[in-house]
Amino acid sequence: MKKWHVIVLLLAVAVLAAGIGAYAASSVGTQSDPLVSLSYLNDVLEPSIRSSYNSRITSEARDLEERLENSLADAAGAFEAVSLAEGEGLNCAAGTELLFRSGSAICSAALTDLTTGETLAAGVALTANHLYLASEACEVIASSASAMMVR
Repeated sequence: MKKWHVIVLLLAVAVLAAGIGAYAASSVGTQSDPLVSLSYLNDVLEPSIRSSYNSRITSEARDLEERLENSLADAAGAFEAVSLAEGEGLNCAAGTELLFRSGSAICSAALTDLTTGETLAAGVALTANHLYLASEACEVIASSASAMMVR
């Protein structure tokens, strides 16, 4: 008889546990008792996610712009405007690019005229609006007031 009581008791506990599980599964997360309220999603979570997303995008865009500007500046290099009065000179290292804009000037060493593809001998006048490349260190001496762009 004791076995019978134990079996009935175990069956009763099993039925009770199944009933509690079924009730919990059917009543949690319904319209009347949601797991997460819609107002929480709309008023708290969504603005937080949007704010985090926007700040991250802004930060990444700023970093990308900065890297692009630095890359372009490094790749192209910027010309610097230089004005020389009559008799003044400009020392150029090997590899210096010189865009002669106006005036008259000569160079103490040979320059490569990148506009025509020819070599300009030392002491020959530079031509306006031509791009020159110094293949060795030299000095450009102005015969009159001259303007040029150098990088």
